[in-house]
Amino acid sequence: MKYVCSACGSEFLKWSGKCSVCNEWGTLEELSEEIVVLDNKTSTKKADYGAITKYRDSTHSKKGAQSRLSTGFLEFDRVLGGGLVQGEVALISGEPGVGKSTLLLHIALNLSSKNKILYVCGEESPSQLVSRLDRLASKSDNPDNIFVTNDVVVENIFNLVSEEKFGLVIVDSVQSVTSLSSKGYSGSISQVRASGSLLTRMSKVTGVPSLLVGQINKGGDIAGPKILEHIVDCVLYIEGGEFNQYRILRGMKNRFGSTNEIGVFEMTSKGMEEIGNPSLVFLDSKTSVSGSAIGAILQGSRVVFVEVQALVVERGSEVGPLRRVANGIKKPRLDMLCAVLSRRGGVYLGDKDVFVNVVGGVTVSDPAVDLAVCAAIKSAVKDNVLDRKSVYFGEVGLTGEVRGTWGIESVLSEASRVGYKKIYIGNASLRDRHGLEVSVVKGIKTL
Repeated sequence: MKYVCSACGSEFLKWSGKCSVCNEWGTLEELSEEIVVLDNKTSTKKADYGAITKYRDSTHSKKGAQSRLSTGFLEFDRVLGGGLVQGEVALISGEPGVGKSTLLLHIALNLSSKNKILYVCGEESPSQLVSRLDRLASKSDNPDNIFVTNDVVVENIFNLVSEEKFGLVIVDSVQSVTSLSSKGYSGSISQVRASGSLLTRMSKVTGVPSLLVGQINKGGDIAGPKILEHIVDCVLYIEGGEFNQYRILRGMKNRFGSTNEIGVFEMTSKGMEEIGNPSLVFLDSKTSVSGSAIGAILQGSRVVFVEVQALVVERGSEVGPLRRVANGIKKPRLDMLCAVLSRRGGVYLGDKDVFVNVVGGVTVSDPAVDLAVCAAIKSAVKDNVLDRKSVYFGEVGLTGEVRGTWGIESVLSEASRVGYKKIYIGNASLRDRHGLEVSVVKGIKTL
């Protein structure tokens, strides 16, 4: 008998009202592990084995390597690495109401023309699902190929998928299904662990890909044990605020593709619609004002242009600590850039509040956006309007130097294609300028 924290997954031998690891209250749940007694008998069966090369010529290997199952969304396929691999298990998580079920219903409609889809609805009734399906379906869709079950026993679902030929299985959600091998209630640590393991085994044995919806806890992590994220092949997260119609799909783990790719969707009255050119979303402003700069970031193989806005306010006689507010980039990064600008860039910010925002609600972790942030702050201080046809791409160091980062050739090519005229970069060797005016910024003071 032991207890597991539902917030962080830590295990304890004794119950406590507060988890000593994450300091959350009331999160310890009992986890009973049953020990199977074999009456002193050992298994006489030997495990099968063989050379790994023989699986190269198997049917599963050929289908998995040569063809992927497209979801009908190019943005979703991009994040997956080109589509769903045979037998792949993908876990999709996000805030309540962000559009997880809506996106999966769209995928079911896209695939229903050529495949039988099984939708396990554990959180809503089949009649409620049909009403949503009618709202999202178009005339070209074939909802007759979408089959629904409200049986939440995982063993029964396993038997159903083993006997029927489904092209895709959608489980909404993994916290609502139960396994007969566990005595816990649905959504508990033991139930999520057992159900997730059995659903993963189902896809591996039958070769049918599965999409699982995973709810999150109050800390923003996927509810349930951490082992759930380990046993699945792909973990996707949908980002999007309550007042933001755009949704960003990120890969947190992907055994069959890159985790650097993003997919951008827009939530409309007709459901989810993909956006092929995210730069049009993140470059909303058409007016030319000071404190605005265009930066380029790399998200996997995709180049995205974002608008960075900065506002610098004189404190005057106001007392208290300086304010450094960052929306879209990490605050420690903004603190560092402000210190570098004050010490190395010729812009004193010791008596000013600095506010930085990345337009569109996107969160940027690429250090190549540093140069755009510094350019926007410097523009706001000096009240200079920057050219809207110029792009900034480079990482700023503590000594004030600007470094060129990887992917500069891709950025130059995409900037030329979109229509930009000039680009500011750090120290980097270029093979082709792609018709752009390239300005190399060696130090932040010369920006």
